[in-house]
Amino acid sequence: MKKTYLMLLLALAGLGSSCTNEDGTEGVTPSGDPGEIQLVFSGSGEEEEYTKAIASDSENKISKLDVYLFGAASASTNDADYHYIETWKMTEATPTGNQFILQPSGSSWTASIKPNELKGLPYLTLVCVANQDKLFDADGTDFGALNAVTTDAGTGDITAAGTTLDAFKAAYTAKMADPATDFIKTPLAMTGTGTTKISGSVSKVAITLKRIVARFDIDNTTATSQLTIEKVSMGKGRSNGSLFGATPAGASTGDLVTYKDVDFTGENANQGTLESAIYVYPNIPGDESFLIIKGKYKSPSTGEQIAVTYNIPVVKTPADAKPDDPANYIAINANSRYKLRITDVTESNIYSTFEVEDWTSGGGIIIKPDNTKPEFNKFAGTNPPTDLTGGYYRTLADGTFDIVMTSTGELEYSRSLVTKAGDEIDWLTVGTPTTEQKDGLTITTFPVIIADATGKRPVSLTFINQAASYDPDLQTMLTFVGPEAAPVISEVVKGHSKGNSVDVTSPDAPEATMVKAVGSYVSLNVFCVDGIADITSPTGYSVTEVATEGFTTTYRVAITDAGTAADNATIEFKNKAADSNMVTLTIKHKKASQPSIVANDNGSYTNSPYNDGTIGGTAGAATADMYLIDGSTIYVKATCTESTTAGAVKVAAPTGVTVTEETAAPGIFKIVIPTATSLTAGTAVTVTFKNATDETVTSTLEITPKSAKPTVSLTDNASGAVTELDGTCTVDLGLLSTNTFTLTVTAPKGATVDLTTPLTGKWLELDSGDTGKTTIAAGASETYMLKAAGDTSSNDDVVLTFTNTVSGGGDLTITLKKKI
Repeated sequence: MKKTYLMLLLALAGLGSSCTNEDGTEGVTPSGDPGEIQLVFSGSGEEEEYTKAIASDSENKISKLDVYLFGAASASTNDADYHYIETWKMTEATPTGNQFILQPSGSSWTASIKPNELKGLPYLTLVCVANQDKLFDADGTDFGALNAVTTDAGTGDITAAGTTLDAFKAAYTAKMADPATDFIKTPLAMTGTGTTKISGSVSKVAITLKRIVARFDIDNTTATSQLTIEKVSMGKGRSNGSLFGATPAGASTGDLVTYKDVDFTGENANQGTLESAIYVYPNIPGDESFLIIKGKYKSPSTGEQIAVTYNIPVVKTPADAKPDDPANYIAINANSRYKLRITDVTESNIYSTFEVEDWTSGGGIIIKPDNTKPEFNKFAGTNPPTDLTGGYYRTLADGTFDIVMTSTGELEYSRSLVTKAGDEIDWLTVGTPTTEQKDGLTITTFPVIIADATGKRPVSLTFINQAASYDPDLQTMLTFVGPEAAPVISEVVKGHSKGNSVDVTSPDAPEATMVKAVGSYVSLNVFCVDGIADITSPTGYSVTEVATEGFTTTYRVAITDAGTAADNATIEFKNKAADSNMVTLTIKHKKASQPSIVANDNGSYTNSPYNDGTIGGTAGAATADMYLIDGSTIYVKATCTESTTAGAVKVAAPTGVTVTEETAAPGIFKIVIPTATSLTAGTAVTVTFKNATDETVTSTLEITPKSAKPTVSLTDNASGAVTELDGTCTVDLGLLSTNTFTLTVTAPKGATVDLTTPLTGKWLELDSGDTGKTTIAAGASETYMLKAAGDTSSNDDVVLTFTNTVSGGGDLTITLKKKI
């Protein structure tokens, strides 16, 4: 059989009255046709407010409504016991089949549907889904087809199970097709449920429709914050939402997106609270979502409109948090209203609070106070300030003046710095005010004392009408700044490239020390309340503005052309309001360090065995000996303090010597004499090591070539009986007679000699007192004593050959000739 259900709809929170209870018992029975079930959606109506209704007409609008019916055998609270029966859809044409028409009735809507009654399933849950074209799974794929339940007409037992209510409540909205162009707009998806039992009398069901998205209102007043918001969006926001309040799972790929920028326009935009600035899907704290605010910030020092973007995390500070504790991200819940109240703004930061409120059509009454904001009357006294653009007033460095205010009640004031940084507030103090009544208004005079105001951060005085509570819209702020002052430079810690520094020991004459190389830079903070005038960069340098925090601007000074960047160049930082007030930064080039030449300490690189590699002299003027042997090699270490990388030290080698840096061991240099004959023993040559950053800064290594060839000297010529010339000795046996002569041979790297064969059958022989050895140790000398042999008839030359121990080191040949 058919039952008639009358459904009255309103977009938001509703109350049911005179309705059938879920267990089948009835309260007061309303009038109507027998078997009729009436669904009632009623709201609290709109109240007169200081602002406007919390929910707008577009947020309450229903452009599409589907009613899904689920039945159960008993009044169960378990969704798994309810099975899908059928769907009814709203239409604006003549209804056919399972269709109905919404009809306005006062502040409500009415409709009539006639759902089928299945035997055995008298308990119904009606699920209403508004403004949703179709259903989707959480991952954005199409929701599965709904299977209708069937029951036995006689027993009422379920013969084919339908889609259960708990499975149905897993439905989601569609995912944003393209977050860069798509965004959530009205009419908004809403859902609600109600339960009843089919009976023979009229019953009503109360259903509350709730929006499945959250709404953000933004409270910003440009006149006080200096911020004009132009766009708003959400970062790391969910791309879809549950239709029935399911808590989102941890985010997967594609779940978190950046929403499209929404224009910040409408009633009260930047003049108070703009309601419904943006809609977002619910999330979880782990998403770490944040609002993105874009617009223009009016610099309090220059009046310039600066493009800014702020990322504002959706967080809450725990009640027991310590000052340094981070705030916690909070979940964004469906059908909740989040108000961002902006309290203070700088170019780089925005200070604000979040308020979470219910989102109902009637928001209660907010009474506008009768007492208006205090009005600034005039300055009086000895040293009144001068009016600047941008709502600022300039004072003298020292002096007094009075502030005269007019209000409808007693005033109090608070004092604060314009920026969060700094503690220089006491240059402006306020004495005890005096009041008088005139024409029904309160005239309050605040005496002000100024002391040492030059170069201090601006101070704001906020005047509060005590009768008007602490509504920021009912407060008046005056901001004061001292005389124009020269900018103040401070160093940015860890803000320089390697080796550079900034010295502000003398604040009036700061200096930067920079390595003279392209890309070398220093960073400095320049504080000036009035802003910095345009800066002229010296030739070879660039001056770039990096960031601004309040009245402090961070600059980076860099070398762009090392060839033209002059030492002792200067940069003038001038007060924008009075450029005669300036501070000059002098740039000094960091003097390159002299290369240090020391002995090689890397065991992977070894000298030729005959070279000991001893380094003498100093690190800047070193000395070394090398033997004149082809391929003779030593290794030295040459480094600069600026860098230990390859190429930090350059080298110039003399003719006959090659010098190369080991690529695998920067700073280790291999010095080679490729061809021994290219150098002269005893004639020193110089290797020059240069600092790569300034090649005029050098150190030298003086290399003295040494011959490895053995040498001979005639140490006893037997009273002139023997003469020597170029290794040949001529012996006059007549003069020699029975005497002996002596030859001394020195071998720098050692040598051997045959003393038997060359003397056999010759006219010379070794004296019996001779002690000369056939092997000469490296660096040692041996003395050989010779005399006339017993048989002097031979006239052949006697040739002694001393063979060098080192291959290629050169042998010594001594020829002894008989004078005839």
